Amino acid sequence: MRVRWPYLIVVLIAAVFVPGSVAHADLNYRTEITGVEDSDLADLLDKISELKTLENKPPVSEEALHRRADRELGRLADAAHSLGYWDAEFSYDIDTAVDPAKVAVTVKPGLLYHVASVKVLGADGQPLSIPQDEKKLPLKPGDPARTAPVVATETALLVALGDSGHPFAKVENRRVEIDKDAQTMDVTYTLDPGPVMRFGPPTIEGLERLDPAYVEGRIRWRRGEVYDAGKVEETRRALIETGLFSTVQITPIVDPDNPGDVRMAIDATERFHRTVGAGLAYNTSQGFGARAFWENRNLFGYAENLRLSVEAGQQLDAFRANFRRPDFLATDQDFLATAEAANDNPVAYRSRRAIATAGIERRFDHLVTGGVNFEVEKANVVQLADINPRTGTQRYELAGLPAYVKLDTTDNLLNPTTGYRAQLNVTPAHTFSGSHLTFSTNLLSGSTYWVLGPEQRAVLAGKLALGSLDGAPLSQLPSDQRIYAGGGGSVRPYGYLMAGPLAPNNVPIGGRSSLVLNLEARVKITETIGIVPFVDAGSYYESPVPQLGRTLLYGVGLGLRYYTGFGPLRLDLATPLHKRNGDSPIQVYISLGQAF
Repeated sequence: MRVRWPYLIVVLIAAVFVPGSVAHADLNYRTEITGVEDSDLADLLDKISELKTLENKPPVSEEALHRRADRELGRLADAAHSLGYWDAEFSYDIDTAVDPAKVAVTVKPGLLYHVASVKVLGADGQPLSIPQDEKKLPLKPGDPARTAPVVATETALLVALGDSGHPFAKVENRRVEIDKDAQTMDVTYTLDPGPVMRFGPPTIEGLERLDPAYVEGRIRWRRGEVYDAGKVEETRRALIETGLFSTVQITPIVDPDNPGDVRMAIDATERFHRTVGAGLAYNTSQGFGARAFWENRNLFGYAENLRLSVEAGQQLDAFRANFRRPDFLATDQDFLATAEAANDNPVAYRSRRAIATAGIERRFDHLVTGGVNFEVEKANVVQLADINPRTGTQRYELAGLPAYVKLDTTDNLLNPTTGYRAQLNVTPAHTFSGSHLTFSTNLLSGSTYWVLGPEQRAVLAGKLALGSLDGAPLSQLPSDQRIYAGGGGSVRPYGYLMAGPLAPNNVPIGGRSSLVLNLEARVKITETIGIVPFVDAGSYYESPVPQLGRTLLYGVGLGLRYYTGFGPLRLDLATPLHKRNGDSPIQVYISLGQAF
C-alpha cells in the first residue's frame, strides 16, 4: 500500500505535539525538609540534599521521583550522623495532586550524642604521651559526637608528633564506637610515632636557572636540630611566597649512613620567570586608566626582580622601574631601587615629577616587615585651588628618608577573610629650592577582618587610617606634598582628593592631617558572585592633628564582586550623604582586589 507523504507528516507532527502515551512530560516538584531545630543540621541537610539541588532537573515519572527520594534518605542519614545525631530517622511523602508536586521529607533527629572518651595508644597498645595540650585538640570528652573532629584530631596528633621530632609518625588504627544506650561515642587512636630524629643535609632538585644557594637561604631549620615539621612547612611556604615556584615538595628520607638523621629532599618546580601583563581601571573622578608591565623574577640567577611598567590615563601618565635584590648582606633582607617619571594631573594640582629611591627591606618573620629608603625628587607643581595667596608654579628638589613597618596576619593578599593588618609610615623630608622646608609626613593605618556565619560566606571588614604632617605651614607646602582624602582607597563616596575643605572654585585645598574610616560587609551570594554594602567616612584638616570636632564627610555604597582564581574583580558604587556643590552624586570604581 502506498503511503501519502502529507498524511505521514501530519501523523509525525501529532506524535510530537499531542500529549499521549508516546510523549512523557517531566514531573516538576519542590522539596521541603521539616522537623529540624538544630540550625547546623538544617543547613547541612539543605546543602547536601539531591532532591533540592536537582529540582531544576525533574524526573520523567513519579516512579523515578520515588527512586530519587529513596536514595536521598541514606545521604541525609549520613549527614545527620556526621553532626552527632546517630538515632536520626528520615521519611518522605510525595503529593502529585498539586503542581508542582510536593516532596515532604520529615526528620526525627533524636538526641545529640556526645564524646565519652578519647584515647591515644602506641603501637604496643599502651597509652602514648603526646606533646599536645589535650584541651586544644579538635575532639574532647563532652563535645558533640561529630565525625569531622575525629579526622581533624588524627591530623593534629600527627602534626604534634612531627613538631616534636618524629618525621615518620603514622596512624596504625582509628576505632570509633557508638553506644546507642548511653548516646555516646568513644574514639581510640593507635599511633606509631617512630624514632626521634634530627635534621640532616638537604638535597635540592628541580632547579633550572635559579642558584641553589637562594633556596638554601630560605631554609628555616639548622642541620643537627631535632626535626620540626613546623619549620619544614615554614620553609615550603617561604619558597612558594617568592613567586618563583609552581610547586614545592619537602620530603624527609631515611639516611642509611646516619641512622639518627633525616635527609630533607626539596623538589621545586620553577615557574616562568618572565611575565608580561596589562590591565584597565576606571573610577568616576580619575576616569579610565590603562597599565602594562614586563617583569623578570630571576634576572641574574639569584631571584633578582626587575619590573618595568607604564601607565596612561586621563589624569596620570607614568613610567616606573622597580628592582629588588634578595638576601642583600643578610638572609631575608632585600635591596630595593625604584625610578619614576610622571605627569600627574588630579583635580587639586598639576605635577611633573621624577623620583628615585634606594633602600633595604627586612622580613623579621612571616608577619612583620620593615624598611628604610633614601629618596630624591624633582618636581614642578601648579596649585589649582583658588585661594590666597596664589602660589603659582612651585619648583622644588626634595630629599627624604621614608621608613615603614608592616604587620600582616591575614590569609590572603587580595581577598583577606581573617586576621588584621597594621602599618606605620614615617617620612622626614627637606626641600632644597623655593621655600626651604623641613617636615615629616606620618601615616598610621590598621584593618581587621571577621568571618561571619557557620558557612563563612560573609566577612566583616573595617579600616582606620590617620595621617599627620608636621614641621611646615600649609601655605608653603607644595600642593602634591599635602595630605588629602577621598577616592577608591580612601573615602569612596567622594572623588579622588575631594573629602575635605574646598576652595571657592570647588577644588580641594589639601591639609596637614586626615582621618579615614571604612566599614563593609562582604557577602558571597554564590561561589563566584558577592555583594558588598559599605559605609565610608573621613576628611582632611589644616592642623597637624585631625580635628574631630569638624565636619566628617561620610557616605554609603554597594559593591559587586566577581571572585576569580587570582582575586576578586571589584565594582563599587558610592554616594555622598553630605553632598556639596563640587561633589558628584555617584562615584564608580572598577579594579582588581578588595578595597582594603
